[in-house]
Amino acid sequence: MISAPKIARLFAYFVTSLTFAFLINNILTYYAGWPGTDKVFVKIDSNTIKNLYLSYIQLFIYLSAIFISIAIVYIYNKRSLLQDSETLTAISAYIVHGVFWTALIVGIVDFIISFLVSEKILEIYVSKGLHFFLSSPQSRIKFVHAPLAILSFIIAFYNKKIGFVWLAMLVVIAEGLIVISRFVYSYEQTFMGDLVRFWYAALFLLGSAHTLVKEGHVRVDILYAKAKVETQALLNIIGSIFFGIPLCALVMIYGMEGRSSTINSPIVNFEITNQGTAGLYVKYMMAGFLGIFAITMVIQFASYVLLNASKICKKNK
Repeated sequence: MISAPKIARLFAYFVTSLTFAFLINNILTYYAGWPGTDKVFVKIDSNTIKNLYLSYIQLFIYLSAIFISIAIVYIYNKRSLLQDSETLTAISAYIVHGVFWTALIVGIVDFIISFLVSEKILEIYVSKGLHFFLSSPQSRIKFVHAPLAILSFIIAFYNKKIGFVWLAMLVVIAEGLIVISRFVYSYEQTFMGDLVRFWYAALFLLGSAHTLVKEGHVRVDILYAKAKVETQALLNIIGSIFFGIPLCALVMIYGMEGRSSTINSPIVNFEITNQGTAGLYVKYMMAGFLGIFAITMVIQFASYVLLNASKICKKNK
């Protein structure tokens, strides 16, 4: 008979691994042009045999996620629920760190580039070729944003500190810059407001999982606050399983259900602001923040289940 702690561990790792499998298949299907798992059930002919192989690979990714979860639970069976909870929290935190540094560095660099392009400084003092190169969304995203994103995740690997306080301060500074430039120098460009919205979106969506770790979300705790520790833990588990995880799963599924979906469409099309070269080229990234929010929250809710299950098991010993 499977014990309650083992069930909790299996559930948490199933949720986490299937989330990553879904993300990988979404990238393969809508960004790399793979057919998707649904093509497994189509009628086979000479034109679809290659797609069928690719579909089976994508299906295998989901099956592998399940087997890996089972293997982790049974191979590392000496680990405590609290240790597993900390592992999942570390995974979520690393993703948040990487995207945080991406938002910070890309925001600053793209702000500078947009200023140089909108004022035609590059065209006048450097070269027209560089000006038009950096004015192209595909060129700027592929050759500037993408390398900076890789660099950001490398920085996040070595820097474990969460800098949301600094990001909040930068939002205030960016907003203050708009006020000063508008009312003192009568100067304002679209990219200045875009930077505030970009960083604020990162602050709100990336900080959600971190806030859950720190118990910072607002609770309607009329009954919760007076309950026993094990009752509170049970309520947290129920809330995570039946409300938190399903809600975030819906965000992922409906946000990434097709090429024209809310999250996929802006990223696939390198969507930028409607102001063209006058704004930042980060609108596609803001759509990605919504997906990162859902992914990190799912992982953190799975960690939260393990954390509270450990409290119940400890209390029952």
